[in-house]
Amino acid sequence: MPLSRVVAVPALLGLALVAGCNNSSSGSSSGGAADSSTSSSAASSTSSSGSSTAASSAASPTNAAASCPSSNTRSFAKTRFVTDIGLTVGTFHRWIWKPYKAGTFNKGSHGRIRAVVKGAAVAGLDLHLMNNAKKNVEANPTLCKDLAAPIQSAVTSLTNLEGKITSGDYGSLTTLESTLSGILSTGNKHGLGITESTDESKASQG
Repeated sequence: MPLSRVVAVPALLGLALVAGCNNSSSGSSSGGAADSSTSSSAASSTSSSGSSTAASSAASPTNAAASCPSSNTRSFAKTRFVTDIGLTVGTFHRWIWKPYKAGTFNKGSHGRIRAVVKGAAVAGLDLHLMNNAKKNVEANPTLCKDLAAPIQSAVTSLTNLEGKITSGDYGSLTTLESTLSGILSTGNKHGLGITESTDESKASQG
């Protein structure tokens, strides 16, 4: 074989090996860049998602306390409040709480139908009175600070009580009784002298 061909074969083999190595290196570099780009994109997405969630969480509203006035905004707010709460607590205890504790609301009990009808009617009256009390509390800076929250809780509990009594659902009565008694007690700590009443003729219109 001529010497020139002997020399050319190893040279060609060397070039092929070099080319193969370069292609492998280029592929590896390209793959690494792609992986790096993918990782960077994923990290950016995660960071963006986390920032978005945090911003959403920070922007979500919180349950703020009722805004109380710096001075009276309604005439005779305390006097009206005393009447509203005294009548609400008194009628609730007389026509709802006592029959419930005595078992008169239970099926088969003597006088059940009359007790349920009266209890449901009183629940409607008490909701009206408690809404009035809410207006009066929110009109007085002293009462508003301590009573706005429990008054709102009582309004919420009384909202569907009429239907609950009619359907035999008494699960909320214990909590409501505690709330109403607490409102009366807090009012008296402010020197209001609230007394329970069942004289429905004293119910105010607003």
